[in-house]
Amino acid sequence: MRGSSGPCPWPGERVRLLCKARGQRRLFGVGKRGRRSSSTGNQRGTTPRLSGVSPTVATADRTSRVGGYVQMVMSSADREAKLSRWIMPSSDAEQDRQGRAERMTSEAMRASAASSSGYRIYPKGSYANNTNVRADSDVDIVVECYECFYYSTVPDWRKPPPYLGSWNKQTWRPAIEKALIDYFGASQVDTSGSTAINVAPVPGSRPSIDVVPSFEYHLYAQDGYGDVIRGSTVFQDDGNQIVNWPAQQLENGREKNRRTGRRYKRFARALKSAENELAARGEISDKPSYMMECLAWNVPDSELMTGSTLDEGFLATLCSLINGLNDQTVCSQWMEPNEIKEMFAEDRAWDWSDAVDFVVATWKYMGYGA
Repeated sequence: MRGSSGPCPWPGERVRLLCKARGQRRLFGVGKRGRRSSSTGNQRGTTPRLSGVSPTVATADRTSRVGGYVQMVMSSADREAKLSRWIMPSSDAEQDRQGRAERMTSEAMRASAASSSGYRIYPKGSYANNTNVRADSDVDIVVECYECFYYSTVPDWRKPPPYLGSWNKQTWRPAIEKALIDYFGASQVDTSGSTAINVAPVPGSRPSIDVVPSFEYHLYAQDGYGDVIRGSTVFQDDGNQIVNWPAQQLENGREKNRRTGRRYKRFARALKSAENELAARGEISDKPSYMMECLAWNVPDSELMTGSTLDEGFLATLCSLINGLNDQTVCSQWMEPNEIKEMFAEDRAWDWSDAVDFVVATWKYMGYGA
């Protein structure tokens, strides 16, 4: 669910947030948020500034509330224990149910009229990228037609030959809807979503499944030369076209995770777990899960690898995000893990203020301070 697009917390308050990372003390000023450009989605005008509050003293229940957020009073051992839980992926039982969802979708398609067409089925999102967290186990499954594909603007000489088959954006989704209804039953399938077709969960058997009818997408260089970059595109009910890059996200995420000794995906899960916990407590509005993965992606490898404990590394991760969000020249360059789409482009399901809201709330909740 999209967060508030209003001003960042405590606007105009002239306070300073003290951050310690890698043995250095960094002070962050506070001021007004920047304005977003309607053309690129990057912040323009006034440089975005984070708002913060001074740390508070311990109270009897080990929490206090400042500036609208809960200020936890945790020891390093408390944080280490919490982070050890937060970084855990789905349990083995959850992973089995997720795998079953993928297999059942494949079985539905093999029994359908579309079975003879050229298509592929694969998971996407946090399940595919191993950044999903426990008790957050819904599955996104792509049913992608490659017999017919769509492509970017390209010179006439490079255009592929026209497709003469029966599958297109008008016929592919209805065929998948029918396949799922025939297999799971009409009462189990919700076709009202603008993008995905939802199959209801069965406790202990399968999670909620979002099936995304898609087509292969080809991105060409403007001059037509060079290699084609292959992605995936989906058409929403209103005709809006969304292009995603799941293969690039998967490959880049694996490589960053390898470089950081697996801390990238661990801290991506920690950020997602923090968002789940803060939203459940009513401290923030729900944020899209992918936003947290994008935030982790834009933390430099060296910061993710800071320290010998999870607590030290997570502190450095939050400090890096605070620094970046506080500097328009930095966060305007942040990308999604696919390294093709900008993190704060205009069409995202979040904006700069959503990221600020989440990062500041997490900082307070973890009890980091001077």
